[in-house]
Amino acid sequence: MYDDCSGKGGAIALSVRKYPFLPTLPLAAILRKDRTTLRTQAEQPSETIKMVDNALNVLDLLRVTKGSLGVNEIAKQCQLTASTTCRILKTLEMAGWAFQTNDDRYIVGGKISFVTEKDNLYLALREVALYVMKEYTAKYNQAMNLLVRDGAYCTILQQSRTNKLMDYTPPLRTTLPFYACAGGKILLSELPVSLMEQIINSCEMVPLTPYTITDPAVFRQAIREAERNGYAFDHSESVMNGTCIAVPIRNYSGTIIATLSFSGFIGVEDTSTLLPYLEPLREASERITSRLYATWKH
Repeated sequence: MYDDCSGKGGAIALSVRKYPFLPTLPLAAILRKDRTTLRTQAEQPSETIKMVDNALNVLDLLRVTKGSLGVNEIAKQCQLTASTTCRILKTLEMAGWAFQTNDDRYIVGGKISFVTEKDNLYLALREVALYVMKEYTAKYNQAMNLLVRDGAYCTILQQSRTNKLMDYTPPLRTTLPFYACAGGKILLSELPVSLMEQIINSCEMVPLTPYTITDPAVFRQAIREAERNGYAFDHSESVMNGTCIAVPIRNYSGTIIATLSFSGFIGVEDTSTLLPYLEPLREASERITSRLYATWKH
């Protein structure tokens, strides 16, 4: 079978004259190649484990950090290169474990923090909602407010405004009592009755205008109406001559987490004239939810 032996390193040369199908490499070279392949295959699991470990370190850093982190900050703290960190973050983002904010920084994503961390939920909600709100404000020439509940008050978390000279819209981050705005009715409308009653009883319902609801029984009726209709009005209840219409924003499971409104209507006599804005509001709300939880089902 063999014509000769190579004295070089004891390797045996295989004949190609008799057996052209046999490899031309010396047997020792073939064995060395096989050992290299086996070694590479043996190392693959450890490399995979290392990659997973790096990703978990990045995720854990995002989880324990208050606020957002930049790529270089994450790379430095996790002792990774910037390019490796970028790849990890993009993978985590695609799967919903990380969320990239408008300034290209990162927070822990919806699959963790939107359930357990209200601050991260609101940060992501504010970022996602802004572009949708700007689009609808431009299309309908009407200011929009996004409200969230903070105890017995509602806070304007995000806002898009028009260039109108007369603007009855409160500034961003304004805090309003829950009983004096459309958002408050929506935010309380699906809470457990015991919690709703606790909130209603927690503060004195001081009038802001002659039309502010200050009777708890009347306010409960307004809450039930908001729950039944799926929308609510503020008709000169927080600002004289100012009216708004609001709808809920829900999370992936259908729980109300915020409200979205067209705000700053002036001199409205009949609130039913604002009903044509209802469908665009609901559409915008659904788009915000969809973007916020885009990777939730992955």
